[in-house]
Amino acid sequence: MRSILGGLLAAALLVGCGGGNEGGDEVPSPEGEVSAQAICESQYVIKYYDKTYTTVLGTMQCACGADPVFTGTLTPYPKRYNQGTCP
Repeated sequence: MRSILGGLLAAALLVGCGGGNEGGDEVPSPEGEVSAQAICESQYVIKYYDKTYTTVLGTMQCACGADPVFTGTLTPYPKRYNQGTCP
């Protein structure tokens, strides 16, 4: 019984004392934000599909010596299609 009351008291203190990160300095990044800092070392296309892999929702194209180019929506369902190697 004491452990239950202790747990409830701890939870109430966290909520009452601002246990969340409401005024913190940490700034969350927007969902889906991608930062590409690498230069492509081969040629390929990654297509991002819906859950059933029937509809393409986004792509990432990579060409030799260039930055990756993103279009559409990036999903957790990618397929990579190799198009060649760099000279």
